[in-house]
Amino acid sequence: MKTIHWKATVLKKMGFIEPMTVDQICKQHNGVQAQIRSYADVGFLTRMRTEEFSKPWSFDLVRQWSIRGTVHAYLKEEIPLYLYEGRNYFKPSLHMPSRDGKISAKENGFYGDLILEALQSGHKSRDELKQVCRKEGLSKELEASLFHSWGGITASLISVGKIYQEYGQQYFGLLESYEPWDKEKAELEIARRYFSGFGPVSLADARYYFKENKGLIESWMKKLNLKTVEVEGTTRYYLGELEEGDIPPILFIAGFDALLLAFEKKENPFFDPKYLRDIYTLTGIVKPVIMLNGEWAATWRKEKNKIYVHPFKKLRKKDISLIECEGTMRFQEISEVLFEE
Repeated sequence: MKTIHWKATVLKKMGFIEPMTVDQICKQHNGVQAQIRSYADVGFLTRMRTEEFSKPWSFDLVRQWSIRGTVHAYLKEEIPLYLYEGRNYFKPSLHMPSRDGKISAKENGFYGDLILEALQSGHKSRDELKQVCRKEGLSKELEASLFHSWGGITASLISVGKIYQEYGQQYFGLLESYEPWDKEKAELEIARRYFSGFGPVSLADARYYFKENKGLIESWMKKLNLKTVEVEGTTRYYLGELEEGDIPPILFIAGFDALLLAFEKKENPFFDPKYLRDIYTLTGIVKPVIMLNGEWAATWRKEKNKIYVHPFKKLRKKDISLIECEGTMRFQEISEVLFEE
């Protein structure tokens, strides 16, 4: 298989050629990475039909920890899959002291029970839960520790399947009937979704995506009975059928999109690796990119009603016009597209 055909196949599987529903995106792609909410919104927007995205579409989604220990948007019904028994990320932490040691295990349990009681009356925001705890004597200093955004009491309660966080308004609610999947079964299902939703992928790609050791990934691959295809000298693995589509002339890709994370970044065929640090920063940010005819050609960002584009090299006039047109059409709030040196 030629690389150009591989690209056409992957882009179709990943929803960039034929639109997908929210359920399909979540169940075929292991959700959407969502530590930066605006990026996740674009991840859904670029895969869905415009008319579907303009309607309420996120009611069934949660925004919480998942594969690689990173925050994802995924279906509420699949919390037991991603918060499976014996996982090596986002481990249960309710009965432990806070990370900075300022909140004891006993205090963590006390405030956890307080929050669970408060949520009996319905969903609440983080600020509303803070107010509940203040009424029971929580000081301003300890509040910052108890409600730390990456490891506070709400994260502890999520980690043991007591509560969940909505994707839309990011309110918290009680989680009913949490029965985590068995470790082996869950890991195999998550791996199945990767190879069927993103494949053909290489072993190096899989190791980059899962951040797991080679032996474990190879054991999953063996159990899944994967198919193989040679793509210009590289063996790639997949499940399902391989169907090509027409590569769009332009695509706006979200930051932290699966297209940027499913393939080993130094070997990703969609761009020249000399532009690696333009996209993958040393601080761990993965920037949004613009694809022109199957190649990443620029990074981009939104600021209020403007899009700022940073090309990797000089663009042709017709490419500039294409980016301007797509930017204002794709994002209704955008009135101007500006290009940076």
